[in-house]
Amino acid sequence: MKRWLDENMSIAATARRLGRSRQTIYNWKAKGEKAGERRPRKSKLDPYKSYIESRLEEYDLPATVLLEEIRKKGYAGGITILRDFVAQVKKRHVQRLVDRFETRPGRQMQLDWASCGTIVHEGRRRHLSLLVLVLGYSRVTWARFVVSERRPVLLRLLEDGFRELGAVPRELLVDNMKQVVEVARTPDAPARLQSEFLSFADHWNFKTVACPPYWPRAKGKVERAISYIKGSFLEGRSFETLEDLNGQLRTWLAETANVRVHGTTGERPVDRLAADLEHMLPVQERAFPASERETRLVDHDARLSFRGVRYSVDPEIVDGRRREVTVSVSTDEQLSIHYGERLVGEHRLKPSGTAPQDDPLHAEARRRLRQQPDFRRPRGKTPRFEQTGLPENVEATSFPEAPVVEERSLDTFDEVA
Repeated sequence: MKRWLDENMSIAATARRLGRSRQTIYNWKAKGEKAGERRPRKSKLDPYKSYIESRLEEYDLPATVLLEEIRKKGYAGGITILRDFVAQVKKRHVQRLVDRFETRPGRQMQLDWASCGTIVHEGRRRHLSLLVLVLGYSRVTWARFVVSERRPVLLRLLEDGFRELGAVPRELLVDNMKQVVEVARTPDAPARLQSEFLSFADHWNFKTVACPPYWPRAKGKVERAISYIKGSFLEGRSFETLEDLNGQLRTWLAETANVRVHGTTGERPVDRLAADLEHMLPVQERAFPASERETRLVDHDARLSFRGVRYSVDPEIVDGRRREVTVSVSTDEQLSIHYGERLVGEHRLKPSGTAPQDDPLHAEARRRLRQQPDFRRPRGKTPRFEQTGLPENVEATSFPEAPVVEERSLDTFDEVA
């Protein structure tokens, strides 16, 4: 009745539709109540709703935890009505997070990974992953298939996305992925981000926003984009290599995904892109120096083991000792080995189980040093010990005395010369 009256339907027409008299409609309208609606009953939870809302405003607490807290305050009800109320509050929080950037161009980019099975890459079966970036206002999508989800790969892909899109978002919305979040959010503390990713965000001047755990709706735009790519692009597609697959993906994004009329906005993402770019941050020329660093010990054969493969180093640093070196892996999977500040080896990162990787210069230096008499593995320090119960004359009878060497003045040798 209220909806029809708000739409300027007459009292008489409303009465005919509802099968009631006009006087009944007048009475309902005066009371401001719908037909058959009961007055809301008081709930045992009502005195505690403000406390629950304040707790959920700050922390993503489950209903079981909240039940213990409010029972200490005197709550005598059950958990069912509490769960219903918690679900309503959390839904409002998620919707506020989703709608926060809905109409603000250039404000937000959403990011997420997706697993897409396996492919054969460089002669080895690898997991196929999909990284998707979606601009919150325009819905322009950028994506790449990769065979690794390591942090350096993520940072390299983000930089590629920024450069190809032509700008940097002011905020990046992510879930609790391990490449970004070091410690997930808890009731007692906010989420702590990885230090290297924080440095990356500072380099590009954007803010990182981590979604609350188990709230996929908060990044629904990228979730829908992933489903769209999987179903409309990858399903049933044929390709030869990873490069071929990404080439087809670039074409499909440019000619199909970003030029279609979007179901939510009613416009083509490419037509709304200009508004996004106008409010985004500029792209810097200098790339972020991302790499993975680990320490390793160099063996006596001037090699070290890293991820199942042995790599050579400059043998001059060995000198009979197991030296500790730093191994760095760049975003393009180039391995660099440093001893202090000195670069002692460079190799291409190989899959686990590959034969030892020897630099020809290292092999030549190793052969050269082996020809020198002092390039021998030391026997180590002789241990000291005491043996008891020996005969009294064992020292004299068992070991010959050392020969006596005559000491002469250097003048004697000068006279002989």
